[in-house]
Amino acid sequence: MLERIYGTCLPNHSFRWPTGPDAYDGASIDRALRRVAAALESYRGFGIADFVRRPTLAPCDFWVPDPGFVVEFDESQHFTSSRKLALQVYADEQTLGFSAHRWMNLCDHHNAKDNDPPFRDEQRAWYDALRDLVPTTRGLHPTVRLYARDLAWCSLNPSDRNQRERFSRLIQHDKIPPSPRSIGTRAATESISTPRVALVFPKTDRKSSNGIPPGVTCARPPVIPDAKDFAEETVDLVLFPEGYIGASDKRSAESLKKLACAIGATLLVGAIDNQIDSSGRAWQVLLRFDPDRASASRVYVKHSTAEAVAIERPNWEPRKMLPTFELCGTSVGTTLCHDAYLGLLPRYLAKAGARIWINPSFDNVTDIKWSSVHRLRAVENRFFALCTLHCDPNRRRTHPFGFSPDGHELPARLAGSSIVRPLSECAEAGNIYVVDLDMNAAGKPLDWSGLPPANRPKRARKGEAIRPVRVSLRGGRPAILGRSGWKCIDSGCLLETDGGTVYAQTVPEERILDADACFRVIDHANRMNAAPVIWNHWQRLPTDSDRLAMLMMGRAIECCAPILISDKGGMREVVELANRNKIPVRRHVEPSGDAIVDVGYAWGLNSAFKMVAHRLPAGKRGMALDRYRSLG
Repeated sequence: MLERIYGTCLPNHSFRWPTGPDAYDGASIDRALRRVAAALESYRGFGIADFVRRPTLAPCDFWVPDPGFVVEFDESQHFTSSRKLALQVYADEQTLGFSAHRWMNLCDHHNAKDNDPPFRDEQRAWYDALRDLVPTTRGLHPTVRLYARDLAWCSLNPSDRNQRERFSRLIQHDKIPPSPRSIGTRAATESISTPRVALVFPKTDRKSSNGIPPGVTCARPPVIPDAKDFAEETVDLVLFPEGYIGASDKRSAESLKKLACAIGATLLVGAIDNQIDSSGRAWQVLLRFDPDRASASRVYVKHSTAEAVAIERPNWEPRKMLPTFELCGTSVGTTLCHDAYLGLLPRYLAKAGARIWINPSFDNVTDIKWSSVHRLRAVENRFFALCTLHCDPNRRRTHPFGFSPDGHELPARLAGSSIVRPLSECAEAGNIYVVDLDMNAAGKPLDWSGLPPANRPKRARKGEAIRPVRVSLRGGRPAILGRSGWKCIDSGCLLETDGGTVYAQTVPEERILDADACFRVIDHANRMNAAPVIWNHWQRLPTDSDRLAMLMMGRAIECCAPILISDKGGMREVVELANRNKIPVRRHVEPSGDAIVDVGYAWGLNSAFKMVAHRLPAGKRGMALDRYRSLG
């Protein structure tokens, strides 16, 4: 019926809306939600922390993208005393897509009870309240609810006009007008579970230093695009580079607010803010401009390579400093530039429900490093990874970056054009590039065979190692040659080798895609003042070793450690850093199955965390590292 009337209907669609009341601080529903929480807590003594057990809501029953509303199918277990208590709080204050007073009468009629677990009624009532209240804060129409016993639903005939009209009356069709999303270049039937993102790719003539935008002003007097620059594209999000404006630049802020209103899209804009504290230092932040808000809001403060970093803030805590927000029913998380190297940041965002990761940078980056890290982030967190940046035409060629959850590079096109190219070929500065994100690909289990193919570098690393360590499989077990002979490393091993003191640990099979498991290896090595080696061992490789090696280039950069890949059949790959610039390479495995690992650039945590620590005020490095560890 829903498909016949509205075109597209998606069952069991997930929006990843947060479940905790604190996630809605300052929102229009904040007061109502806190009153609901208080009513439910006082009912039988269960606290909100008792019955809010998952970070995001489970999928809704049905999602109708155009005009944009959720349909919930309520059976008898939803009609409880707890549900009535919640509805009484907001029945007369909120616009709902069903009769709240009828639902309260049904609660009296059924008086359902579900005491497994004991707080299940409160839990279900809280989640139902969120489904009632959150959609309108996301620009959607009110949630429609259907009562399971109103009709013999399976007997309805979608081809019967009278039955369609009867169905439409049940869902209060007259209260749901056509969606403005059906206007413009996007097809009316296209699901808004495919957000369209515009990447602004401007020029700059100011130099950065190790990724830090210059000074406490913007990169250059910014050129704010006009609505016409988007060539009548219907977009949901516009992404600008890091350091694009000064946070106190009121003129640019006003122009950006007008742009958001003109194109009906959210803007994320990198800014330099020297007013966060009294030190006058430059903080790199990300500002959000919405069409329906009078002023911009700060959504993120950078954690690395800046004059001041978020992790030193007295009030730092992940919930506040690593927030997510909703876009077209999809949860979005953000970081900035070199924060991408800190794998626990995007990992935290993914666990909070993010299915799109935004990581704007300042200017030209080394392609193999940026591609390797962003591809890894997309795959290990099962989300889309996006980055735009300024282009300095006097330096090495650069381009925006984007990867899908399976590691493939995203295609893009110039705004207004139908010609699609890989983002790596979108290198003409001063343009706006558009990408479409099929959210059906996010969050799914990884198909290892679907990782992008890789070619071995033209010249794999063969030269003399600075600090050589011999590795091999002994009886099918990972082993390293120490000064006293071969030693199997298993769950962790500290040993003296001809290349110096090494700490090696096996990270088995799929766990290599857990940034926390890999961080713990370099953290242990750091405590022991040893060079780290991470060994990824499988019973059988899930795909060809070339694809795994390309993915592990990102891990070698992140951890500043060699990554070894093997299975029961033998040693397959050695990925390591080739120089002080952290360029990843692959070393040949010998015909015998042994290999040499060079730990000359296996700096581990000291280098990986240096981007955070080297500008921290005295005495704060240990605190910052402990805070970062807490994300594991």
